[in-house]
Amino acid sequence: MKIMLKDVLKERREYLGLKQSDVAEYVGVTPQTYMKWENGKNEPKASYLRKLAEKLNVSEVELCRGARFYQEDNPLSFMKKVSQYADFIDEVTFSFALFEFIQDKSAFLNHLDEELSKLQNFKIGDIKYMPNEDLYSAAMYKRAIDSGMTGPKMKEEKGK
Repeated sequence: MKIMLKDVLKERREYLGLKQSDVAEYVGVTPQTYMKWENGKNEPKASYLRKLAEKLNVSEVELCRGARFYQEDNPLSFMKKVSQYADFIDEVTFSFALFEFIQDKSAFLNHLDEELSKLQNFKIGDIKYMPNEDLYSAAMYKRAIDSGMTGPKMKEEKGK
């Protein structure tokens, strides 16, 4: 069965419990315009796809192809599945898979930099100016997190 864009719009909106007017407002069109997209009378211009994908929690490619690539909406469940691969695949292969399948690489890298800043109080561009002791401390802190250390033990590890 061939799934059309209109079907993806309606299915995802209903799944997320949104009203047509909610999606229309987020995208910046009238509810009548959005309703025409969902009924298949018209299709959205390419410039609206990003906002539609954001609101409906799918990628732009998924919208255009009419199918979800991965049917998991629970981030924790997805992360557990991915971590199983990360435990047994070398970092180069894992990183290459990320490169191949992440659509917005710039946003992905910016997000990683924000997370690094929250966790370690530095950004990736700062590394070249950091003393080796600080880099070692940051690496040990990450190792402590990965091994499940929390609370005072983790703070002690970071201070070493």
